[in-house]
Amino acid sequence: MRRYMRACLRLRQWPFPARCTGTAALVGIAFGLRYLLFGWSTDLPFLLFLPAVIAAAVMFDRGSGFVATVLSAILALFFFMGQGPLSSPAPTAILGLVIFCAVGAFIAATTEALHAAYVEAEQARRDIAVASERSLASERRVAMLLREFRHRVSNDMQRIVALLRLQARKTPEAHAALVDAATRVQIIGRIHDRLGHDAEHEMVDTRAFLHELVDDFRKALTDLRAIGFFVDAEPHQLNLSRMGAVGLIVNELVTNALKHAFPEPHREGAITVRFHREERDFILCIEDDGIGVDRVSAAPNEGGMGTHLVRALAAQLGGRIEVEPTKPGTVQRLIFPVTPPGDQAVSAPSAVSKPSGV
Repeated sequence: MRRYMRACLRLRQWPFPARCTGTAALVGIAFGLRYLLFGWSTDLPFLLFLPAVIAAAVMFDRGSGFVATVLSAILALFFFMGQGPLSSPAPTAILGLVIFCAVGAFIAATTEALHAAYVEAEQARRDIAVASERSLASERRVAMLLREFRHRVSNDMQRIVALLRLQARKTPEAHAALVDAATRVQIIGRIHDRLGHDAEHEMVDTRAFLHELVDDFRKALTDLRAIGFFVDAEPHQLNLSRMGAVGLIVNELVTNALKHAFPEPHREGAITVRFHREERDFILCIEDDGIGVDRVSAAPNEGGMGTHLVRALAAQLGGRIEVEPTKPGTVQRLIFPVTPPGDQAVSAPSAVSKPSGV
């Protein structure tokens, strides 16, 4: 159908004399067929002229349809509406002639309107195709720029880590602090790289992310310590910002467990990362079966830089950190609301409660 309409569009570009000649040829063919089939009979004088009118209007334009109507009416009037060629028509046949002319004009006008609608639809389709292609090209460019940006940020973080470690070797009195800072920058870079895989999506699956994050710890244990890592996480959707904060907290809490729960290099044990939902809250648990920790060490005003960082990140999530000694080991727990505090305040002001630190 589209190929036929394209051919008609080319025919409509013909000059006016050529279109008139084509219209006359169509009417002439209709006249010849009418004579071959019915002779000079007065029955159905306009039967084969209507297709000529339609063809002229479709192939050329509305004016050609009008010309075909007039030519057909003249030929039918002088050759098929009397008793023979050039005979006078019967008075009752004049009404049929008027109806034929009206129908022919209507067909020509309607065909032109349909043609104009088709042209507009084709133009709209082409415009949509061009806009879609531009949109895809823009998306590809944005994706490429994002990949380049993530790559540069990753390289910059690696340079910062290298500089901090180099400075640590040259500054013995600040060696521990600089190495600790380098480690945290490395952790942030690792979270950044991990979330970079999901940068094209607004939400991140908690189960898949935590499995991948804990797998990084397995690979990082180059000293072959006998520590097993396990994950028991429900699949929930968190946005990139919240998932980034959760990832940093997991890193700090797991690192804390490795450092304090298993101080002896030869000690065996297990660390389990759990994530689940309880009513309106998400609960992240880091469980170990190490030597345990005193509840007093989790007091709000105590702890090192890592402890303060975890509390700050928990506050950003609108949650709190709890530390619970178990036998054996320790459970470090992050509790934060399913709905971010800002959204919660808009949707249900009365349901918001101020987070309490432990």
